[in-house]
Amino acid sequence: MTRDLDPAGESSTEARLRRVFRIRMWAGAACYLLASLALSLWGPQNGGDPWRAVWVVLPLLPVAWMVLVVILRVRSMDEYQVKLLVPGLAVGFTVAIVTALVLGTLDIAGIHTPNGGWSVCFAGIAAWLITNAFTGAPDA
Repeated sequence: MTRDLDPAGESSTEARLRRVFRIRMWAGAACYLLASLALSLWGPQNGGDPWRAVWVVLPLLPVAWMVLVVILRVRSMDEYQVKLLVPGLAVGFTVAIVTALVLGTLDIAGIHTPNGGWSVCFAGIAAWLITNAFTGAPDA
C-alpha cells in the first residue's frame, strides 16, 4: 500500500497552507461580522437613501473574499485531499438547499421564519463538518 510509503503526519508546507487558509477565513468572517454590525447600526432600514446600496454591499465583500479563499485552498490541495473534501461540500450544499426549500414552503404556508437565511447557513455548514468528520477529510 502507498500508505506505508507516505510520511506520517502532514508536511510543513501543508501545515502552512492550512494555517494561512484559517487565518484568511477568520479575517473574512471578522470583517463580515463588523460590516453586518455596521449595516444594522448605521445602515438605512428603509427609504430611498442613495447610500443604502453601499451599506447592503458592504457585508457581501467579505463573503466574496471567503469564497475566493476556499477556491484557492481547494486549488492548493492534492487530488486525494480534494477527493476527501468534495463529499462534505456536496452534502453541505444539498442540506442547505433542502433547508431553504423547507423554509420557503413554510413561508408559502404562512409560517414565517425570521432570519431563515441563518438556518440555511448553519445547516449547510454543520452538514459539511459532520460529513468531513466521517470521511476523514482534511481540516482545511
